Amino acid sequence: MALVEVKDVWVKYRGARDYSLKGVTLSISEGVVAVIGPTNAGKTTLCKTIAGIIPNVGAYDDFRGEVLVDGVSTKGRKVGEISRKCAMVFQDYESQLFRTTVELEVAFGPENLMLPLEDIRERVRDAIKAVGLENLEKRYSFALSGGQKQRLAIASLLSLQPSLLILDEATSDLDPVGKRAIYEVAKNLMEQKVIKSLVLVDHHLEKVAAFADRVIVMKDGNVIMDGPASHVLSEVEMLIQLGLHPPDTAAIYSRIQPNSKPYPMSLEDALRKMPKVSKARPPPAPKYNEDEPAVEVEDLWFGYQKGEWVIKGVNLVVRKGELLGLIGQNGSGKTTLAQLVAGILKPIRGKIVVFGRDMTSYGVMIRGRDIGYIFQNPDYQIFSNTVREEIAYGLRARGLPEPEVEARVMEVSNMIGVSNILDEDPFFLTKADRQRVAVASILALNPRIIILDEPTTGLSPGETTALMDTVLKLNLQGTTIITITHDMWVVAKYCNRVVLMTDGKIVADGPTRNIFSEIDFLAKYDIEPPTVVSLSKKLLNQTYLTVDEFLDLVSFNNETG
Repeated sequence: MALVEVKDVWVKYRGARDYSLKGVTLSISEGVVAVIGPTNAGKTTLCKTIAGIIPNVGAYDDFRGEVLVDGVSTKGRKVGEISRKCAMVFQDYESQLFRTTVELEVAFGPENLMLPLEDIRERVRDAIKAVGLENLEKRYSFALSGGQKQRLAIASLLSLQPSLLILDEATSDLDPVGKRAIYEVAKNLMEQKVIKSLVLVDHHLEKVAAFADRVIVMKDGNVIMDGPASHVLSEVEMLIQLGLHPPDTAAIYSRIQPNSKPYPMSLEDALRKMPKVSKARPPPAPKYNEDEPAVEVEDLWFGYQKGEWVIKGVNLVVRKGELLGLIGQNGSGKTTLAQLVAGILKPIRGKIVVFGRDMTSYGVMIRGRDIGYIFQNPDYQIFSNTVREEIAYGLRARGLPEPEVEARVMEVSNMIGVSNILDEDPFFLTKADRQRVAVASILALNPRIIILDEPTTGLSPGETTALMDTVLKLNLQGTTIITITHDMWVVAKYCNRVVLMTDGKIVADGPTRNIFSEIDFLAKYDIEPPTVVSLSKKLLNQTYLTVDEFLDLVSFNNETG
């Protein structure tokens, strides 16, 4: 018997213009099932329906059909009761955290199952270890990094040991190694029969290829494709049309051997099947920026608690016009360093110079004239009643004339793609739209330096590309950009310089191509460059940063198309 059966389900949210699910029928048995598709395809709605949140919690104009979990209808049942069989980690994971410390959060579920104390302790210990939060049991939840909070949300449901675990973009804030670790934990629990099935929503299709047995593709509330992972992910043209980022190996083979479906999904398989190279031109040499400094950081030290240093003697020069990628594992100090530069935090010792002026003693109100900061969580900086008011707020605070404010709002909203939602309440938008609103509110101020802290979290690859294309356009116009991201393909495609942090220190700094060519060095710090980089290094001992660059510069004997 299938663990989950979805039978002709239709869902329409209250006040919505259209249905979010349109007659969806599917079943889920044991194994790993990935649900992919563009934003607003219905992925989260499907997950909430399976978890029994829909129709039991929230307001809906219409719900039709039936969902069975372990043979029992979800309709009319308490979500807490359903969660013993089927539990869901939300994309907005912070909304699930409410206990004061890590271990109390993880213990909440088992406590409500009224398990014996020793069983609760064992589940808490195992779940915390599984997600890599050992030694943080007593840490306050609010003091965790974004990635650590995401791990905590996952641990809080692992401790329930449900038959079906749903991860709705629930690893989006994790570095690639952390994402892989969570999926491996889930698969191990499946092998141990602790859980039977994993449903994951993830835009990172290379991770989907590595872990999923089956892939369901959604668009406009419909399932448009459903099949084995290697077959679905070989439909490169369809994936690109949906605004998704196909696995690098599939994208390459779709051009050099288009009739060889299913395409290789792993680096090893791609190298084994690769046709003979007939010609390979070297990639362009890195360019070094020698402009005057925009930001100078000298011997910077900072800690949130006495005796626990988070930033340890950092020295960094960011030059005018650079597009710098700040990378590193969760908890490496990236966000803390960025907030010190922006004036959100003040260093315990050290010096920060912005455009030649010592700004160490000045806070965000003064530095904000030159530096715009976009938070990892857009809800930290959104507070107005409408999108229009949100974008206009900073402009009005600076005393600009109203016609100029309105003109700037329209210019930025068109640039970011939010002009159609200017009169909407931002708190009712999707996370992707809230992210865009946060970006627009900073861009409207036209700062000389923009810091983006995980700006692509929760965005589809298509939306990420649109956002970063805008960022690149601003950079080419002279704006200095610092972006923190775990998406190495974004760094490879857009950043001309990379700074790698670990344990509060900078351990590598240089042109992107130079840094990414050191694959073994990066592996020591759990950084995985794009697959095309690893493939080109192993195949040709060259560093091609993107699939397009690889295909432009490398020719094969039997290449077609």
